[in-house]
Amino acid sequence: MKIGKWKLLGEKTRFTTKWWTVVERDYQTFHGKRIKWFVLKKPDAITVFCLTREGKVVAINYFRPGIQKIVLDIPAGYMNKGETPLESAKRELLEETGFKAEKWVKLGKFAGNAQGDTLMLHAYLAMDGYKAGSQNLDHGEEIEVKLFTLRQLMQKIKQGKFVDSTRIAVAYLALQKLGKLKLSLHRKMPLSLTKEKIHGLDQKE
Repeated sequence: MKIGKWKLLGEKTRFTTKWWTVVERDYQTFHGKRIKWFVLKKPDAITVFCLTREGKVVAINYFRPGIQKIVLDIPAGYMNKGETPLESAKRELLEETGFKAEKWVKLGKFAGNAQGDTLMLHAYLAMDGYKAGSQNLDHGEEIEVKLFTLRQLMQKIKQGKFVDSTRIAVAYLALQKLGKLKLSLHRKMPLSLTKEKIHGLDQKE
């Protein structure tokens, strides 16, 4: 079947919160069908894979109301109006964990849910991280900071402790950027950690 971009015929706001707006869109598909689609309009967001000077990954532990579980994650949050993605990433890392970092590399920009919302996620690798102060959490935020070696992080992902698919993807991109992933022809283990050091730091547990 040949496909093409749908034509947006109209849009109505159905519900608004502090962060999100629910809209109902009227589309005409490439083949002429009329479709109603509900979309969440959200501000863009950032997420940070931060590696400390000691070679540890800065992770966070918190309760997620959507799935009603305490999960592991990496720092993330919505961008404030007027912020650049990098400014937002630095702010969120400091607010949620009390950490800063000397080196920053953008890993990419991704859709978290291309079917249902407008949010684009800006992902960063932060290196040479260090403790710079205390957490400065928003109302309702309760976050525990955790530090893991790269190998421990991979184990947590395999154990299902990290449940957000976008964060898992960002973690793999960060490991690739750091030169810590290698491909294998072994069917059961297509990806594995390399044994090289990062910034001269031994990744021993």
